[in-house]
Amino acid sequence: MFTRIVNIIARTGTALLLMALVWSCGTIPGLKDEESGSVIRVPFVRILLSENQPEVELSADHSFAIECLTGGEQSIYYSSKPVTVRSLRSEVQVLNHKGETIHDRASEVNILPRGTNNRTEVGGKPYRGIIRILPYGDNVRLINILYIEDYLRGVVPPELGQRNDDEVEAVKAQAVAARTYAMGHLQQYDKEPYDLKASVYDQVYEGYGVENRLVNKAIDATVGTVASYQDKLIGAYYHSTCGGMTDDIAHVWDRESIPYLKAVADSGSCSWSKYYHWKEVFTEEQLRGRLEQYLSGDRGKDLRIGAIRTVEVRERTPGGRVAKLEVHTDTDTYRFQKDRIRWAIGRASSPDLILPSDRFDVIIERDNSGNVLRVVFDGSGYGHGVGMCQCGAIGMSRAGYTFEQILHRYYAGIDLKQLY
Repeated sequence: MFTRIVNIIARTGTALLLMALVWSCGTIPGLKDEESGSVIRVPFVRILLSENQPEVELSADHSFAIECLTGGEQSIYYSSKPVTVRSLRSEVQVLNHKGETIHDRASEVNILPRGTNNRTEVGGKPYRGIIRILPYGDNVRLINILYIEDYLRGVVPPELGQRNDDEVEAVKAQAVAARTYAMGHLQQYDKEPYDLKASVYDQVYEGYGVENRLVNKAIDATVGTVASYQDKLIGAYYHSTCGGMTDDIAHVWDRESIPYLKAVADSGSCSWSKYYHWKEVFTEEQLRGRLEQYLSGDRGKDLRIGAIRTVEVRERTPGGRVAKLEVHTDTDTYRFQKDRIRWAIGRASSPDLILPSDRFDVIIERDNSGNVLRVVFDGSGYGHGVGMCQCGAIGMSRAGYTFEQILHRYYAGIDLKQLY
């Protein structure tokens, strides 16, 4: 049953939305402790959940308010039943659970849960905070607006996996890294109505449904703590498994070198990871086909490279990753550099995936005539290798290291500060 209130401010819900929108846009001041007059605003974030659905069903644990904005006018509805928001290209339409129109054309819809301990739901998936729905061509954009500490509760579990009590210091380290990344990327998408994407483009975020006791304990224990270097938030990159050593950001990507993102020895802390050692075995035909597919897509035209004669590592990074790889065929030589190598080669076992890491040796198997039969990539590690090794952090936690020690290991020379 819906109650319609036209042009009346729903003070609690709308005020909360306004605060979220204002605070999420706030500029983060310098981190100098002694600087007078610095004010840290309550850090809300705006997370893009999706923008590829023509309609979406929304509800909440209990009753919720539906705020519809049309031509500067506001209409508020209340419901305890699911509603559907559908794209009308430049506007959206709101339908009740029976398919009847509640609000025909709105430029924006906000779903605000009422009361405490009430979560919004998107397609049956629960989230803390507010859900904002905007038109986006034939689809709708779904944006979750919530307090950054609550955002982390939905980030740390998918990023670090299920952990045990003896690994809580690694969970704390992950919470600090994820918080630092989020705080440093507010308003990164110029003129877009969101700060972060809920995917590997930023940090994987899965909402309330993945929360657990250990992660929430770690987040509460480090609330407001961020990593900084020379009074600025660091680029808190992290990856699954370094395979023995992390690497300098300038040797992995086309970026300038950063003092706290250098090659760091892992001392075997991630040796328990299933990706500490791996092999990908390609037949000559498989590898040739994979490279032709990659190069054709890269160059925008169909390309045939000829039979592979050899594959050679020409240069390595300080962390042992392949910086330059050459593939010699009977027609030409093809050169690949830095992290692009992983995308070019891919995996024989899973063609849609990229190579686990660039930290590998190449083994060529030939027939009696010297022709290439198989190319073996004998490697270690998973991910780009820059910043914190997550499996290494877990290994260090098991060995009794604190989260501060873990972070200082992987981000050399940083400071940990209480931002709020």
